Amino acid sequence: MDSEDDYDGGVVLDGAETLDPSTYARSTPSTTDRRKRKREREKLNKQKGKKSKSEGDEIAPQLLEHRSKKETRKGGEVKSTATDVPGGETEPVNEDMARMDPKLLADYVSQRLKRFEKDLSSVELEDRYISESAFLDTTAFTPPRTLRNLPAYLESFSKFALIKSAATPGTPHTLILTLAAVRATDLARAVRKYQTKDSLVAKLFAKHIKLKDSITTCQTSRIGIGVGTPGRILDLLKEGVLKVDELKNVVIDASYVDKKGFGAFDIRETQKGIMEILGFAGVKARFERGEGRVMFY
Repeated sequence: MDSEDDYDGGVVLDGAETLDPSTYARSTPSTTDRRKRKREREKLNKQKGKKSKSEGDEIAPQLLEHRSKKETRKGGEVKSTATDVPGGETEPVNEDMARMDPKLLADYVSQRLKRFEKDLSSVELEDRYISESAFLDTTAFTPPRTLRNLPAYLESFSKFALIKSAATPGTPHTLILTLAAVRATDLARAVRKYQTKDSLVAKLFAKHIKLKDSITTCQTSRIGIGVGTPGRILDLLKEGVLKVDELKNVVIDASYVDKKGFGAFDIRETQKGIMEILGFAGVKARFERGEGRVMFY
């Protein structure tokens, strides 16, 4: 025998018990009543839908603002996402970098060196150490360290005209180091305003650009700003075609993090390349003489 649950609250007839036809007729709504109730339900649902949409419109801006400040934790560091790119796209940055003064930056770079190059002796570590005096304090620059704000950042801390270049080809006043060619392209586009017929904003990276072509560029073009990856820039320094006689700014794109959450000092190859450039004889000598400085963007 079926249980009562199978009937889902229906009317159960017991034995000879019958249902009074008149009672059944009264309990069954007429076609007109059913249509009336259906219209009332549709009207009520329509009103609820309008209310929900109105509430959603009020909440949306707050939700977008919350998402623009979204923070994710990866590798023990807090990464913040700043919405500051034309078109509403998000550009991830590690805001901790902007808060580091020269002493903290020197310690940070030293710690990264020890992390990735554990085999170095204490003497070698000391030789590779970049002193606090080499770093420029840029903590006063409070806007997000994004592509849009890079020109303002450079102008805030440069006491010379960014549109000018040395008469000697391949002698930039500024080098911008970043972790990937795609990012270098974006950075070059961000500072394109400083390019003139006598001062090139040069792309110095390996992707789609052969080393011999980069060498030719350095040998034949007056370069004001060079933007690229550490590996290619280091190759050009060693070739002697990229000269540091007028180098004033070595800007490291340190705040930017890629899709995996890695910054320039989180990737072994990039970190090693940056350290070799900072320790390159001519470059380090300019730091020591106070003629150049390291800037963390």
